[in-house]
Amino acid sequence: MIKSNYKILIRLLITLAVFGSSVNFALAQQSPFGDSTDSTAPNLGSIQFLPDNATQQNIIDQLPDISLSEQAKETVLNTVSFEFSQEEVRKGKKVKAFDDKFVFQIDKKILNSPATLNLKEIILQPGSLMAAPDGFQLASRVYEFDYVGAGTDLKKAVWFSIKYDSSDYFRKNLYYFDDATGKWAGIKGIISNTASKIVANVSMAKARVAILEDIDIMTEGYASWYKYKGCNCAASPDYPKGTKLKVTNVQNGKSVTVKVNDWGPDRSVFPNRVIDLDVVAFKQIASKSAGLCQVKVEPVSVVETTVKK
Repeated sequence: MIKSNYKILIRLLITLAVFGSSVNFALAQQSPFGDSTDSTAPNLGSIQFLPDNATQQNIIDQLPDISLSEQAKETVLNTVSFEFSQEEVRKGKKVKAFDDKFVFQIDKKILNSPATLNLKEIILQPGSLMAAPDGFQLASRVYEFDYVGAGTDLKKAVWFSIKYDSSDYFRKNLYYFDDATGKWAGIKGIISNTASKIVANVSMAKARVAILEDIDIMTEGYASWYKYKGCNCAASPDYPKGTKLKVTNVQNGKSVTVKVNDWGPDRSVFPNRVIDLDVVAFKQIASKSAGLCQVKVEPVSVVETTVKK
């Protein structure tokens, strides 16, 4: 498909030239990332102009053998590299990239060797292998980090954060793309809603990461319990604080109405967990010793979140 599109474009340009139209054709890469670089300006060093005596066939013959692999269905918007000295690594060097939407930091005093950090900002084309699975959508760009240094036995030495696009944190979690399975896998993260970002501490030296949003609100699943306020309250990853929910044990028909006052459970870690109930509420529909029970969740009243300006 990509090579076919190149051929169509070449034929169109040649046709315009034949009929006397002025044609300037250039293949240019976008500018590399940098605070002082105009991201809209082309990198003039990478522009390739077609020769004046080019014909349709020899142009097509000179086109690269474009692979139709899944990798060709991703576009790298920006790239940037950072060199870390031994002292910078030891002190916990932090870098911000791509309009501060991605932040990378080495934990202090864990690593000591000089290193190079390569970052990419990626958008996905239709049909990409990294497309969000059914029921999910991307809530950020895809970012790739590649930390290259001696002795990279990281032991959770890497911190990174990604900003999410929309105004609230509900149903959002961090994921990394697992090349072995060809699927997105969850990463346990810390949500900072005031900064609209999710932070994680990992052991990976190289990964492609993103925030995915679950666009299908779970109505049935497992409820767990925790001790917090000692009242009919709950933690939900689907509804904002203040929302009232009716939670029904589908095995015995018992129900309780709770008020959401916390976020959780982490859907990327517990994909079948629909809600966390305060132990006071949990004991009204199931035995505490059971630990979990299968429930149906229905909103009684929903508090709308405030959109940030």
